[in-house]
Amino acid sequence: MTDSATIEREQHMKQLKRRMECWREVILPLNSILLWERSWYPGLIFGITSTIFFLIWMLEPAFLTIVSVSLLVLALIDYLVPPVTSFLCTPNGWTGQKEKKLNEICQNLSGTILQLQNLWASMLQTRSDRPHFYYAGIITSLIIYTWIGSTINNLLLFYIAVNAILLLPGLRHNGRAMSAITFVREYLSHSKKS
Repeated sequence: MTDSATIEREQHMKQLKRRMECWREVILPLNSILLWERSWYPGLIFGITSTIFFLIWMLEPAFLTIVSVSLLVLALIDYLVPPVTSFLCTPNGWTGQKEKKLNEICQNLSGTILQLQNLWASMLQTRSDRPHFYYAGIITSLIIYTWIGSTINNLLLFYIAVNAILLLPGLRHNGRAMSAITFVREYLSHSKKS
């Protein structure tokens, strides 16, 4: 990694850490849950998402209602969490170990954000350098997504996507994602030989 990229990553991490300052007491337990630091955390994630999607399925609210309620919940969380955490958590309770963990979280999150930004920039670069390849890939992908979306229930697709996104950090952290990919690769190569 070049020095300018390292400097950019450090600056991005520091800005992210400043923005998350009032959320630090919430971020540590949330990170613990997403990285499956206890064996029952995947079940907790799966249970919460299943309950939310079961309620959506049973109530059948309109799309606009789902969006409005989701944004209302996010606005309330954004409004209530900082004062509640400052009231419940004393400044003396913040230790050097927690600060180190917060730095690690900010570095990982900053790295992920920068990777997504680089992916977006490379897509735009491909669009300008190789437009035929870019548009062929985009059109093919969108046709496949259209076919999948018309074949499978949208709520089920969204449920699978949300669970995959929430469970992916724990899979990556515990090395299970790579073992699953290796298993699939070995299974497919064994199937081809048979």
